Amino acid sequence: MPRNGNPTVPLQVHFGFYVESLGNFRATEMTYDMDMYLYMSWQDDTMRHNGSEHILVNDKDILDKIWLPDLYFANARTAYFHKVTVHNFNMFISPQGTVSYGTRVTLNLACNLDLKDYPLDYQTCYIKVISYAHVKNEMNVTWFPNDPIRFNPEIDLPEFHIRALDKDYCNGVFLYTLTHNSSRVGEFSCLLGMLKLKRAIGFHLVQSYIPTALIVAISWVSFWIDRRAVPARVSLSFTTLLTLSTQGNGIRYALPAVSYAKAIDYFYGVCMLFIFGVLLEFAMVNSYMRRANKYNHMAEKIQSAYGGKPIIAADYDSDYEEGPTKYYGNLNKNSAHLMYKALKFSRKALSIDKAARRICNIQCVLLDVLFTGTAANGLRNFP
Repeated sequence: MPRNGNPTVPLQVHFGFYVESLGNFRATEMTYDMDMYLYMSWQDDTMRHNGSEHILVNDKDILDKIWLPDLYFANARTAYFHKVTVHNFNMFISPQGTVSYGTRVTLNLACNLDLKDYPLDYQTCYIKVISYAHVKNEMNVTWFPNDPIRFNPEIDLPEFHIRALDKDYCNGVFLYTLTHNSSRVGEFSCLLGMLKLKRAIGFHLVQSYIPTALIVAISWVSFWIDRRAVPARVSLSFTTLLTLSTQGNGIRYALPAVSYAKAIDYFYGVCMLFIFGVLLEFAMVNSYMRRANKYNHMAEKIQSAYGGKPIIAADYDSDYEEGPTKYYGNLNKNSAHLMYKALKFSRKALSIDKAARRICNIQCVLLDVLFTGTAANGLRNFP
């Protein structure tokens, strides 16, 4: 420890940094990279000199012989100093013994993401700086009084918008001097930098929300397809369902396997429910059409045995069917009854399709509310 003139007073160390660049946010690992210029200042009476100007130290061999504050980044996964083309640091010593030290550091920092509102989420990533060996009574580390944290205004993250980069202090009470049967509790200096981010929604609008809404809209085309066209309606519903499932899986692969549902999971769930509803609707329509075809086939057999004209009642595809007597005037009584039953079930199938067409308008409004709110939120973040 350097001497500051009064051994009973803790050494005051001031700290700050300038963020040069940010990037490489990895949601699955919950980490990101930060390139910064780190600055520290403290008083060391043993470094007083008679010169009129500050002394510059930029030789690494000399730096290794000078005491430096033992600060470390508590939430850094990896960190390294830059050495190209030489060690990136400088140290200035004033005649009064005030030391100013600066160096360049690249950190890979942990950031615990809360993805409940993803992709409309706000995130706060911390940079925690703590003294490793000296308690507060020995060395008190504080932020520089003026703009201790600054960042390059040209930083432009593809996935996030920087809302703020604030400073704070954290709880530095830890156990130390650990042995097999004893320990001490001490308070260490703990500085907290807070990087506040808001996720940019533009990518998700283009890659998730718009395609998903279009897939759901395509599934609604089934309501206007001839209810007798079973292969066309089934293949359309299953294709849209599988496409939506594949798209949802692609998004989940890029995110950690969290134990809670995200906002986009609810959106995909609603879309999946809409398409599943299309399948259920067609199952009901097909059930009625099969019964209509059955009665129509029975009526055809009876009418053929009666010697009348063949009947194809269930093949009518008009929205204004009015019964068999409109088309056939000479019908067997039993075949006419069966024909009425066939037309009744055919009309029920048609009414279900008509109701589904009206319901899809309501679903369109729900998707529009979700999409418009998301789009408005995203457009406000565009630079």
